[in-house]
Amino acid sequence: MENQTVKAQTVVAFGEPLEERISELHKPTGKQVLVRVHSCGLCHSDLHFHEGHLNLGGGNNLPLTALGVNPPFVLGHEPFGTIVDFGPDAGMDEADRGRPVIIYPWIGCGDCEYCNRGLDHQCANPQVIGMQQPGGQADHLLVREPKFLIEARGVDPLLAGPYACSGLTSFSALKKLDGRQDQWIAIIGAGGVGMMALAIAKGSGFQKVAVVDVNDERLKVAADQYGADLTINSSTPDAAERLREATGGLAGVVDFVGAPATAEFALDQLKTSGKLVIVGLFGGEAHVPLPLLAIRQVSIAGSFVGSLDEMVELMTYVRAGAIKPIPVQEVPIAEVNEAIQLLRAGKVNGRLVLTHD
Repeated sequence: MENQTVKAQTVVAFGEPLEERISELHKPTGKQVLVRVHSCGLCHSDLHFHEGHLNLGGGNNLPLTALGVNPPFVLGHEPFGTIVDFGPDAGMDEADRGRPVIIYPWIGCGDCEYCNRGLDHQCANPQVIGMQQPGGQADHLLVREPKFLIEARGVDPLLAGPYACSGLTSFSALKKLDGRQDQWIAIIGAGGVGMMALAIAKGSGFQKVAVVDVNDERLKVAADQYGADLTINSSTPDAAERLREATGGLAGVVDFVGAPATAEFALDQLKTSGKLVIVGLFGGEAHVPLPLLAIRQVSIAGSFVGSLDEMVELMTYVRAGAIKPIPVQEVPIAEVNEAIQLLRAGKVNGRLVLTHD
């Protein structure tokens, strides 16, 4: 192995600046695979994990400790790297050394009804890279078994990791709107994940995509560079009326904000039998007249990341060149605390990607 230590930017206390820590590099055993991390996306979810809780609305929070995440731990669930070593039962050979891979981070316990069906991301005892297990803000990671390594040859090294989170999250949410490709759908939120979703929607067959945001600059990018068929600034007084007039009602909405105002706006725009998919973790509570759900036959679904099979399917579109790349900003891993503040301040277009030496 190329060195005998792991260098990691570490959460030593919730909400406090990350600190660099060095620990022993363990040789892989069994089916384990050792990956040298070259880059790792910085996600809005990382901000919540750094703070130590998720906002559930009504003054309630879900502490990360309830999910088995306690400091010290290492963030980073969008890692890209190369294979450097593997255990004797991994089924690999020397030709695999140096092979570029994306690590599927949403790993489960490995032995429950969900994991046994390939739905690790729904496991009640998760072992997620960047939460319960060390993440890509470490320069080496031990992955439990090879099936969680996604082939990355021919993929942009800076964009590769974010496909495991923002890309997969977008793809899985859009899959929940299957059958609506020829009808109007809307994406709420044109940040890094929303813009990725727009690129995936247009690259995977959705023909009529509206984008809703409060930022005119982002909306212009969505229209001019990513093919949005309609853009609406929801902060304008007549936004709801203009969207309804242009579309005649939406067959589906994916809400990448997840705030009361965005959820209520989306529900009001759905036509009969429409579907709202909530992805964003902004937090809060939406008040919905329950009889209208039945009368209008609308449905609400939650979507959190995606399955390993969905990740593999997404990457077939990526390798085929069907998904337009989103902007990325490269930041050295040593500047992670500054990057966190930049992302928290909302001063990032596209994705921030941390790079190791």
